[in-house]
Amino acid sequence: MKKIIDIENWNRKEHFEWFKNFDEPFFGIVSEIDCSKAYLKSKKENIPFYHNYLHKSLKAVNLLEDFRLRIEDNKVVCYDKINASTTLNNADNLYSMSFIE
Repeated sequence: MKKIIDIENWNRKEHFEWFKNFDEPFFGIVSEIDCSKAYLKSKKENIPFYHNYLHKSLKAVNLLEDFRLRIEDNKVVCYDKINASTTLNNADNLYSMSFIE
């Protein structure tokens, strides 16, 4: 499910108005993080680190409304839940896309 944000009464209206006309109206950040504890826990519990990392990342994304916002048809919408999609390497060395809830 998703809800449409009332832009006229939204505290981020000015930011939206500024960024919405950019070719790519989003930004990203890169940061180093220490994942050694998560890595060791994954190995101890025999869980692939990538699965653990993806699970924890999705959990964090879904806790913050800001990360669940999207622009659709010039409207800002907030999803109840964000899922993941990742590339998987197949046995024939071709790739496929996955959908992960």
